[in-house]
Amino acid sequence: MAEPAYWEDPRATEPTADSALQAWSRVLDLLEMAVVSAEKTLKDPLGPLSATAQPVAALPVERWSPPSLNTPLPPSARRRAMALSAAQERVARRLEAAKHDVARQLHAVSSVPGVGGQSGAIYLDVNG
Repeated sequence: MAEPAYWEDPRATEPTADSALQAWSRVLDLLEMAVVSAEKTLKDPLGPLSATAQPVAALPVERWSPPSLNTPLPPSARRRAMALSAAQERVARRLEAAKHDVARQLHAVSSVPGVGGQSGAIYLDVNG
């Protein structure tokens, strides 16, 4: 008698080590690209806007959502993941420093009369 068609071998649904490594590699690739993108932004904050005479198209904003991997990180990808984590921390510190620098600059600009708010009358005595 044949086995029912709905029965599946449980081993067939378990991911292999190679497929788990490939899935994790795709996730690590994506995260590494995000770190590189953040580093480029830190080097050239204006990006395409800094180039003259080139039209700038709006970049699509995609929200990242964590993948749902059903396997733990393979040991062979551990070194890469640790290096990525360190790179993310370095970039995060640099982004935080850049944010504070911009806040200081904005504070300095906003303290100039007539910039950023309603300007009042300012009289300059050129005679003396």
